[in-house]
Amino acid sequence: MTENPNEKSAVTKGTLAAGFSVASVWFGTHVGAGFATGNQVLNYYVQYGWTAVLYPLISMGVLAYVIYVIMKFARLRGLDNYNDTFRELWSPYPQLAITFEIFYIIIILAAVAAAISGAALLVDDVLGFEGAGGAASLPSTIIVAALLILLCLFGVKLIIAASTVLSVGILVTAGLMIIVGIANRPEAVLEAFTAAPNNPDGLEGFWRGAVIYCGFQCVSIPPMIAAAVTLNQKGVKKAGVLGGIMNGGMLALSGLMLLGWQDLIYAAPESDKAIDLPNLFICREIGWGWLEIVYSILLFCAFVSTCVTLIYTMILRIDKKFFVGKVDIHEKIRMAVIGVVMVAVCMLLSTFGLTKIITYAYGYDGYLALVAIVVPVIIIGNIKNRKYVKEHPECLAKHGNF
Repeated sequence: MTENPNEKSAVTKGTLAAGFSVASVWFGTHVGAGFATGNQVLNYYVQYGWTAVLYPLISMGVLAYVIYVIMKFARLRGLDNYNDTFRELWSPYPQLAITFEIFYIIIILAAVAAAISGAALLVDDVLGFEGAGGAASLPSTIIVAALLILLCLFGVKLIIAASTVLSVGILVTAGLMIIVGIANRPEAVLEAFTAAPNNPDGLEGFWRGAVIYCGFQCVSIPPMIAAAVTLNQKGVKKAGVLGGIMNGGMLALSGLMLLGWQDLIYAAPESDKAIDLPNLFICREIGWGWLEIVYSILLFCAFVSTCVTLIYTMILRIDKKFFVGKVDIHEKIRMAVIGVVMVAVCMLLSTFGLTKIITYAYGYDGYLALVAIVVPVIIIGNIKNRKYVKEHPECLAKHGNF
């Protein structure tokens, strides 16, 4: 196989710090619209009862193993992008890699639509607009869409530079809110653990929380493959383990906190947007005005950052695949047209509302991920990894004993 040019410039590491750095890429991808609002945790875990603390650990444990196998697959072969990796995984039928592309496009469109919906709901909250059916109002959605188009054209570098700060800010604020949220309703949390799960047979909660959630979170695989180029075999293992602990632990803690507030969330009037934005609702109920303001600002910025980053990535991909060298149109105009079309599509999707997008779009894409990513990686990936090591023993000297 041709030598990956990035291999020569990358310094491969196996330290805990290197593993943590790559694991943080997974966490940064995970902390999107659904997680940061609490909506995702509410819909996939908390509504089923105390298993909201258990199923996230199972889900992220399975995903950690999937990510470990595919990172190992890519590192053994010197690959640094998901397209080449999945084409190699499906070889001698590389065209089947289109299944990952379909999954990825759907989840990106859904994530952007969810972020637009969430940001517009926050604008509604500030300006006093009212949407209908769980969706944000049209004026707020238009305001957010216009902002996204401008930032995609002129502010991408700023957004990318600020994304790490925003992720850290969300993490710290959400962590504080989890601690305060649990401390304010410990009796309700304990009561949730004494009650029977809300799905008597246990299958629906396990299927959605442990299996389907794992499926659509495979959106973290592309950035993890790219980031893993700096890791040796020890680093790959540590990134997988640390990523599973970070993501599973944060999900479980968020579920624990929301268990104590679920009765108030479901009883709140629709105007409070408690189901759509449960974490923000809890901020208000706690009564810390500064926390509500800080969290609202960080949440809005995180929504915008997610949208701009994902839209810009898709603009570049579409432009490179269909237009570069083929259409004699000024680059800015070409990219602006693609961006407007993408934002328009996501605006249309956002009218379904944050909760429906997270429940249905993420959920059904999770089904696709199971057959297109999770099962093939675990079965085919492991078989091919063992075969590759046997046929190319020199890779062990280069990358270590996987």
